[in-house]
Amino acid sequence: MKLFLTKQTAALLLLAVLSPCQAASPVTRAEQIRQKLDDPAAGIFIAAHRGCHNASPRLALAAVPENSRAALEHCVLLGVDMMELDVRRAGDGTLVVMHDASVDRTTNGHGKVADLTLAQLRQLRLKQNFGGQMAPELSDENVATLAEMLEAAKGRIMLNLDIKEPAIYTDTIAAAAAHGMARHVLVKTFVDDGTTAVMADQPGFSTVPYMPIVGPWHGTAQGQSPAQIVARQLTGQHRPVGVELVFIPADQYRPLQQVVAQAGLRLWANALTSVGVISVIGMGGDLEALRTGGQTWEALFASGVNTIQTDEPGPLLDYLEREGIKH
Repeated sequence: MKLFLTKQTAALLLLAVLSPCQAASPVTRAEQIRQKLDDPAAGIFIAAHRGCHNASPRLALAAVPENSRAALEHCVLLGVDMMELDVRRAGDGTLVVMHDASVDRTTNGHGKVADLTLAQLRQLRLKQNFGGQMAPELSDENVATLAEMLEAAKGRIMLNLDIKEPAIYTDTIAAAAAHGMARHVLVKTFVDDGTTAVMADQPGFSTVPYMPIVGPWHGTAQGQSPAQIVARQLTGQHRPVGVELVFIPADQYRPLQQVVAQAGLRLWANALTSVGVISVIGMGGDLEALRTGGQTWEALFASGVNTIQTDEPGPLLDYLEREGIKH
């Protein structure tokens, strides 16, 4: 028996087939960034240290306060992958975004964050850029809460949550989950040969992207090398997305880099101020890169680094595009 469909019936059937595709939510910018983080071959990954606070000729953006909502908005405008921000607990229990234990350097106020309520913090104004004597000018920005930054970032950019107090790790990760950001934040901790064998499997850490930070720590129990420490941290069920280096001597760098590369994870290094390619003081950093047309950044990438935390995201992006480097 033959079936004859009217044009109207055929159209309805076609709509029924297409509807699931049409109803599917588009992939957000934050999800694209997360997929890039998970794939080291996807290009250089850029994290802006305390946000995009330095002036950026790239889009004629002026300097703004570190750890501010404006610094997040500048990162989104520049197309940066991740904003690093610092989390502390205020006196009334609110999780707020502040690097120092006190508000003296970054605001027009005085005192410890832990002694001030959110209402008191709201009365303060953030100083421009790094604050202190370097930039004492006041901005129109106030101290932000973690909740506000999570909402502002949602769907647009990833956040690296630098949790300044061990006691607030659980609450900080829970806040990310509550705001639908568990997949799009990064949490990190320092590890040595005395650290729990696989930090990524610990309660809380296994629910968010996690990255161990390794360096040549002194006084460790068994005297393991950074490469050995990292190898142990990569044996768990919940794998880290990468490894961050801090002050790794040159003779210890290559074995560690090979462990990370074989695991197919990202290798994160900092180009902050004078911290250089394998995180050895004096080997350069962002300032040296600006003076030399990007030589420090070039050395970073040539050494196997594929993720970089920088205070100069705009110029770094310009360098990557000028050199044709995938990012």
